[in-house]
Amino acid sequence: MSVLADLLAARRDGLLELLTQRVQATLASADLTRSELIDHFPAILRDVGQALLDGASPTEQVLATHHAADAHGAQRLRIGFDLNAVVREYGLLRDCIFELLGAAKVVPELHELRIVSDCISAATAHSVIRYVREREDGANAERRHLLDMFEQAPGFVCFLRGRELVFELANAAYFQLAGHREVFGKSVYEALPELKDQGHLDLIERAFVSGRPFVGRGIRVALQREPGAPLSEVFLDLILQPIRDVQGRVSGILLQGHDVSEVKQQEAQRQLAEAAQRASEERYRTLFESIDDGFCLVEILFDESGEAVDYRFIETNAAFAGQSGLVGAVGKTALELVPGLARSWFHRYGVVAATGQSMRFEDHDPALGRWLDVFANRVGAPALRQVAIVFKDISERKRIEKERAHLFRLESAARQAAEEASRLRDEFLTTVSHELRTPLTSILGWARMLRVGTVAAEKRDQALETIERNARAQAQLIDDLLDVSSILAGKLRLEVTTVDVQSIVAAALETVRPAAEAKGIQLRATLAADGTVMGDPHRLQQVAWNLLANAVKFTPAGGRVQVLVERKKSAVEITVTDTGVGIASDFQPHVFERFRQADGAPTRAHGGLGLGLSIVRQLVESHGGTVSVFSEGEGRGASFTVGLPLAVARRPQPSAPAGREQLRAKGLPCPPELDGLHILVVDDESDTRELLRTLLEPHGVHVMLAASAAEGLQLVMAGPPDLLLSGLGMPKEDGYALITKLRQLPAEAGGEVPAVALTARACMEERSHALLAGFNNHISKPVEALELLAVVASLSRRSWKRGG
Repeated sequence: MSVLADLLAARRDGLLELLTQRVQATLASADLTRSELIDHFPAILRDVGQALLDGASPTEQVLATHHAADAHGAQRLRIGFDLNAVVREYGLLRDCIFELLGAAKVVPELHELRIVSDCISAATAHSVIRYVREREDGANAERRHLLDMFEQAPGFVCFLRGRELVFELANAAYFQLAGHREVFGKSVYEALPELKDQGHLDLIERAFVSGRPFVGRGIRVALQREPGAPLSEVFLDLILQPIRDVQGRVSGILLQGHDVSEVKQQEAQRQLAEAAQRASEERYRTLFESIDDGFCLVEILFDESGEAVDYRFIETNAAFAGQSGLVGAVGKTALELVPGLARSWFHRYGVVAATGQSMRFEDHDPALGRWLDVFANRVGAPALRQVAIVFKDISERKRIEKERAHLFRLESAARQAAEEASRLRDEFLTTVSHELRTPLTSILGWARMLRVGTVAAEKRDQALETIERNARAQAQLIDDLLDVSSILAGKLRLEVTTVDVQSIVAAALETVRPAAEAKGIQLRATLAADGTVMGDPHRLQQVAWNLLANAVKFTPAGGRVQVLVERKKSAVEITVTDTGVGIASDFQPHVFERFRQADGAPTRAHGGLGLGLSIVRQLVESHGGTVSVFSEGEGRGASFTVGLPLAVARRPQPSAPAGREQLRAKGLPCPPELDGLHILVVDDESDTRELLRTLLEPHGVHVMLAASAAEGLQLVMAGPPDLLLSGLGMPKEDGYALITKLRQLPAEAGGEVPAVALTARACMEERSHALLAGFNNHISKPVEALELLAVVASLSRRSWKRGG
């Protein structure tokens, strides 16, 4: 990659147009066409650009422009250009390139400039050589003109004739370099004896003998510019170009180049300066990084009125992130890192930048979440508006000071530490309580109504199906808990026999099919034959059911679940793929861990204990198999793959299904306060909503149902009910959000409607939280009918009446 090459390619047409204008204005007559003026310069520029891209060696740079420059020199002779014009054309080309660099504000690398200079010098040499060859058949005037051109060449040029390398031509630039000594008619060995032991004469001799050009860059040469004077050291970029006669034999050497001593000196000075700067910066960096306090250099940003509105981080030390909590600050503004940062910081630092007065203060910022001890001081010129800040996080000190002032916080902190140690256990137990009580609400509620005979005949089947479905869900939760307990205790037992994987997957498919059809999910299965393994058929069916049930559970309505059973080498693979909610990449490593759920909040959309996939992994590994998961991310589905080693066996017989028990019902008392009440029930569980409506309506209660907090709030605002029954754990917005919004309404819009919280989390903290949030009472799931009726009756005395 070359910046200069890219620039030449991008501005090629403009450069050629500028060169054409310059050539036409200074060297050519107006009757020449543009194509005659441009000639071979496009090819020469292309060769220069390619040399830049290739980082070409000196010889390759010379050869790169050989053919185009030869043709250019011959063409210039044909259209009447003299040698001076040919040489000056390349000078104009060089000038145009440098003007292009200046206009584009591009500073190329030194080696790129050398490559361009070498290529242009080589092109000049080739054009001159061709021109000389063409003119050697002309008059002596042409020869004198050629000598004039040599004199005007921007670099030093000399021609060494014959095998003895005798000086025949040399321009003024050459004598300025080598000194005004008599060289014409002398061999290079006689004219420049000081070069004998420097190896340069060998280079010239080798170029003559081999006939190959030599290009040197930054070659050190010691010259005696005056008789008796000490040797002077110079650095040269030079080209040794063999010149051939009409028979193709080498007849001499054209030597040309440039004195780059000043460039070398500047480069050496720059390197020394950079080394000194690096040493200084290293000392500063060592001191800078050794400071324990945080340090940053910032630029204060002012608005048009002169008010400080932000600041940008220019530099930070190693302790900065630990003291401030901010990572990757350099180049960013404070508001980009902390959008809620207090504006008082900008004001203080703006005063320091404007006045130059140092400032020391302590302050707390809620957005940073810490106390800081700060010392700020302006650095550099006032126009820079830069402030150096040394600070320390004193949050711990402030905490201790505050704890000393309020001793009771010590007890709270100790209790908090103990609670944190058992947090995972408590969360799990709370989840267990929720997951067990939720199905119990429907089971006990419907069973109670069946016993008292308050369920209409057309709803008895619905009641029994609800009881059976929730009982199965509860039994599955209990089985999962027992399985985990057995696994942890090392008491899991397997009844090993031959198992046909195809049959157990087919049975699991039939088990989950009703749930899939209820959601409109397509179940597709490809079950390969000859998939017999050694294992416990009940446990393997549990694995297949868990994976399929999980897929159906997390796949939205109208989705698709695919099951593939195939034989791969010495194993059978079961792959369950769905188009469901997917798994975030950061959670995939934890999918098979116990008690881990991607969404563990009370408002999560899917229930469960987070044990199913952990049990799957333990059962599969107990069978000597493997299980893995893959998902492209959230919303893109998931794929679970189980691998089990093959075995030769017969298919086991399936076990018979268990029977069902029948329930009886008893009567319920009817409090007279319930008659005519309008009650709104808000819960995300349809079974719970239907149970509560069926329980209340026989007692003269008008029941409205809402499946979400948002829907419930809309119903309240449309016409406030006499009482609100609301679940707490609901997706998106929970019961706490609903009661908060409800209590913000005016009284006539329902802001004072009595409210009862329904929750499966049976603990004092949940009850206290509900009452503090604005609920008037709290009932734990499963809901006891008598308790519900009593609470509703007691609150009905305080309920407001429409129009009253």
